[in-house]
Amino acid sequence: MKKLLSNYGWRTTCALGIVLLLATLAGCDLFTKPSGSTGSTAHVYAVASGSGNVYEIDADNATAASTALVSTGQNSTGEMVIHGTKAFVAVGSYNNTAPGLYWFDLSSSTPTASLIGNKTSAQYLCVVSDTRGYVTSADYSGAYANAVYSFDPSNPSAGLGSEVTGFASGFYPQDIAYVSDGSGTGRVFVTDNANGKVYRLDAAAGTAVDLTFTTSAGGTTGLLPGEYDWDNNGSDDAGVFVANTGGYDANWNPLPGSIDFIPLNAASGSDIVTVQSNLSVGRLAAFDADHLVGTNYGGTWIIDLTKSSGDAGRVTEIKNSSGLSFGSIDVDTYGGYAYVPDGSNTVYKISSSGAVTAIAVGLSTEKISNVAVRE
Repeated sequence: MKKLLSNYGWRTTCALGIVLLLATLAGCDLFTKPSGSTGSTAHVYAVASGSGNVYEIDADNATAASTALVSTGQNSTGEMVIHGTKAFVAVGSYNNTAPGLYWFDLSSSTPTASLIGNKTSAQYLCVVSDTRGYVTSADYSGAYANAVYSFDPSNPSAGLGSEVTGFASGFYPQDIAYVSDGSGTGRVFVTDNANGKVYRLDAAAGTAVDLTFTTSAGGTTGLLPGEYDWDNNGSDDAGVFVANTGGYDANWNPLPGSIDFIPLNAASGSDIVTVQSNLSVGRLAAFDADHLVGTNYGGTWIIDLTKSSGDAGRVTEIKNSSGLSFGSIDVDTYGGYAYVPDGSNTVYKISSSGAVTAIAVGLSTEKISNVAVRE
């Protein structure tokens, strides 16, 4: 799950050379199961989009298992969310035979990825409770519906539920997140990449849209539950940060993006504020209540919310040991570190001070697109 900013509800050959081989083998002890136990013991995982392979990462030693834990066997494998011992994985429709929402059991010694219900072009997902989850489906080709479906995490064999209603024409869903007020009340939010909007679902059943928000930039993609003083009254409010990549103009030139914030208990669609302008990020996570980490293809940044917009140090780009930029459309945090895949065979472990450690994952030909965390 994507790391929270507070206690409020939410919201991937080992060897490229002798040195990397030895480093990888040194970290393999974590993945040797203790006597009498079964299942995975890792807390961080990496997902390869092309092969569908899921790899365990040893967060303490910054190494990865040499073989995949499980595989969907499908191209366009992406977002992975863990709830209890169940892992749920979204598989998009591009260049594969069986897209949709998959799941596997982390407590199994021989986990197998299984499709939940009908095929969809699954993009992102969230788990609200033991019995309620959601997955978004978006497909440029039109072979599969652009929609949001519910599912029961406790009973994957039940398949997908009915479509959520009330979205705008041309709806192209991406991230979906659940935000709680800390007392058991919460809402689900959904991004619309095509229209530059975020939708909030009704509180009672979560089956229909009850409010629509227009973001400050296009390419609306990522969501991060957290807290922010959006109305400048001196008190932080629970809500959701929104990552906007900026999209493109008519000639496919990239446009500037932004980060917005929507309070959980917004009274109208106008209750949305811009936290950071002129920053193109597609996904967000957090080190703590005051420091976000945002990433996009080709770049990763730490955003210091204690500083005013435009101040020195407000936004700092993080680069690898060679001084090169890196990024993707996924990020997660665990144990005080952020994990960002580079789209190739590396996951970068980043400290809150910006120190970077590269973790080689899978074969040199892998395309590591996503990370997941089990608390």
